[in-house]
Amino acid sequence: MSSSNLINNYLQLTSRFEQIGHLNNLLGIIHWDYSVNLPKKSAASRQQEITTLSSVIHKLLTCETTVNLITAAEQDTAVLDIWQQANFREMKRQFLHASCVSEELQARHCHTVTNCEFVWREARQNNDFNLLRPHLQQVVDVTKEIAEIKAEYFNMPKYDVLIDSYDPDSSSAEIKSVYAVLKQQLPKLLEKILAKQRQEKLLPITEPMSVPEQKMLGKKIMEIMGFDFTRGRLDESTHPFCGGTADDVRLTTRYEENNFLSGLLGVIHETGHGLYELNLPLEYRNQPVGKAKGMAFHESQSLIMEMQAAKSREFTEFLAKILRDELGLRGTEYSGTNIYQLLTLVKPDFIRVDADEVTYPLHVIMRFELEEAFIEGDLTVDDLPMLWNQKMQEYLGIIPSSYQEGCLQDIHWPWGAFGYFPSYTNGAIIAAQLMAKAKEVYPDIPSALQKGDFSSLNLFLTQNLRQYGSLKTSKALLQDATGYDTIQPEIFMQYLTNKYL
Repeated sequence: MSSSNLINNYLQLTSRFEQIGHLNNLLGIIHWDYSVNLPKKSAASRQQEITTLSSVIHKLLTCETTVNLITAAEQDTAVLDIWQQANFREMKRQFLHASCVSEELQARHCHTVTNCEFVWREARQNNDFNLLRPHLQQVVDVTKEIAEIKAEYFNMPKYDVLIDSYDPDSSSAEIKSVYAVLKQQLPKLLEKILAKQRQEKLLPITEPMSVPEQKMLGKKIMEIMGFDFTRGRLDESTHPFCGGTADDVRLTTRYEENNFLSGLLGVIHETGHGLYELNLPLEYRNQPVGKAKGMAFHESQSLIMEMQAAKSREFTEFLAKILRDELGLRGTEYSGTNIYQLLTLVKPDFIRVDADEVTYPLHVIMRFELEEAFIEGDLTVDDLPMLWNQKMQEYLGIIPSSYQEGCLQDIHWPWGAFGYFPSYTNGAIIAAQLMAKAKEVYPDIPSALQKGDFSSLNLFLTQNLRQYGSLKTSKALLQDATGYDTIQPEIFMQYLTNKYL
């Protein structure tokens, strides 16, 4: 067969995946609307619409035409360039993950998680775990069913196939080896930091900030960070997230009038995600190779902005200036020094998204252990509240007084996202590796942040990570961006030690 016929097979396949990409884009906007705008009595209709569209995408991905095109294009990929070869690899990966799940099971999973996520909102608001319990059990059951099928198909452990959906090339064994280091070293470091901070004086911010003022502040910081509002927007939701499409990035946060820093950090975190999406390779934006390389890398982009940049001494000086000039906040409690102390205050707390970066990995580790137990059958939904509280006491020395503070706080399990949580701490470690390398390449990053200038940091991240999409393997992407082909918990621990001690 001629090379032109081979490339034609590949081009037909890209046309098919372009259609799938467009439909997934529409699904992304529908999910955003579902979380931001949906009236309560519209939920049942929207759930069915989401299920129907997801089923159409699944059929396009797994139908005989797609199978034949993949078979034909696979005959000789040598005629393809490196981007095309990587794109074919990612196409086949998506096809294989979808093809082993029946249309009925895929539709049942979609409807179950969409319904459960909507119930979770009410359950969380009313502190009612019993309301969520049967719906969460259905999500666990259908997730385990899919995991068992994929585990047999790919010859992998059940939990590993779920991790692979969010973090390609990762495994529970590798994650456990990283977490073993953190579990050994973090408690000792935490004890030293708490002892040090007990000697420090900081002023709490007691003055409320209205939601309109917080929105104005958040959007200003987003613009400073480089977010393009001609290709995205900011809204509110129960749980902050980044969704939409690479050309229409939808960010959300939630606001507390008595704690404006919480909403602002949510904005900064999600903007990190948004900047990744906006700087993916435009030529391949509706092809699999043009997508982000898994959620550990995605979380590294949000956490490098939230933890490494926004919680730096330099940026808090700039933030204090913004608060003074834009909002007239001139008290000592709004000084750069005091804001830095507030943002780096280490205190075991109940809510993961508000946790400091020292205790944050412990929140993730306990969820990693709980969800693996779910999938392996060692944990039931009925046992979740009790075991959640036990692990909170074991890792953080505190026990939640409500379900809201405990097992109802996160959207991930109601949404069926088992295997996602490890990406947060893996992302935090990658962020530490990235920032260390970025400062080697661009030593002006700290002084630039003090002036509200993110250009050097953004340039490094785009040059070394964002622009590659899924071209490289995870190991190659990490190696080329940081100098290491594996996640280095020791670098993360050294970063925490230098910053907090």
